Parts: sequence; C-alpha cells; structure tokens
Amino acid sequence: MNIQRFVFILALICYSLIWISPVGVAAEAQEKYTNPHDKVIAECTEIIDQNQNDAVAYFKRGKAYLIKLQYDLALKDFDKSIELNSKYSSAYLNRGLAYEKKGLLDDALDNYSQAIKSDPSYSLAYTFRAYIYVSKEQYDLVIQDCNKSIELNPKMPRPYYLKALAYEKKHQYNDAIANYRAYITNSTDPVKIESAKDSIRGLGGTP
Repeated sequence: MNIQRFVFILALICYSLIWISPVGVAAEAQEKYTNPHDKVIAECTEIIDQNQNDAVAYFKRGKAYLIKLQYDLALKDFDKSIELNSKYSSAYLNRGLAYEKKGLLDDALDNYSQAIKSDPSYSLAYTFRAYIYVSKEQYDLVIQDCNKSIELNPKMPRPYYLKALAYEKKHQYNDAIANYRAYITNSTDPVKIESAKDSIRGLGGTP
C-alpha cells in the first residue's frame, strides 16, 4: 500500500468516526431543531411518551405550540394539563391566551377568571382579563382589574396603560393623564412611551 492511499484511508476512517461519535450525533440533533420551540416540543413529547400524567410537560409543549401559533394543538395540551392539575393557574392563563388569539373572547375571559380563582395573587391574569374587558367596552371592570394588578405588582406598566384607556373612554381625562404618566414611569419600551406621551398631549396635558 503506498503512502497516499494509506493517508486517504486513514482520513476516511477519521471522517466516519466523527459522524458516528456522540459529538456528531449531537451536532446532527442540533441541526434538526433550528427552532428552539421545536426542540421543546420534541423533548416534552418524549417525556409524555414515558409518563402520560406529566402535567408540566403538556403545559410546556402547549406553550411552545402557542408561540408557534398552532392554537388548536396548544389548546389540546393545555386541556390535558388542566385535566391532570385543576389548579394549574399558568395553564388556564395560556389557554385563555390561545382562545383570545382564536377570537373566542368569552372562553378567554373564563380561563383568565379560572387562573385568578386558582391563584388570586396572579397579577398578570388580572391584566389579561382587563384586555378582554377593553374589547367588550366594560371600562369599570377594566379599571377594577387593573387596580388589582397594580396592587399586586406596582412596577408592571401595562395595567396603567389599560386603565388610562378606560378613563379616557369614560371622559375622565385627568385620571387618564395620571395613568399614562404612571405608565411612562414604569415602562422601558421607548416606542410605547412616546405613544403614551402623544396620548397625554392629545388630552391637553403635558408628559
């Protein structure tokens, strides 16, 4: 065997080892899931195959489907998660969000309320429910839920904005301006801050 042929065969063996080594397998798996949410779905599916009573795995997979805008698959997993754990407040919240994305506002409202019932300290659930009340033009209920959300988490900016909108719709402009200002104080989003400032100016105030 001449030296060139020997080098070629040796190189071929080394190349083959790379592909069958754990490193090669890991690289191939990494390429398979270029979307991190697909990786979550695959991992959770594997967990569920081993234990069909894992409520957390159904919830995490449902969230991944929700992010991928696959709402029916998300709802199916959230249903199963809640079936396994009827107090799963985050599953109710995310199921409500899936219903909201499908335009089923009453179902969304019911799930946000269930999230609050399961965990009365869940500030985000009050905020999400307030969004539904805005859509339904039930502004007193918007203010009520935003007040509760702010009581639980005063640094969360969105309830101030929703409350400002509600006061504006009720023609209580000073209260609207005060809440837009509170939103500006607590928000870190420069675009939305400018929008709030414009809303204040539109009501005759100054930011």
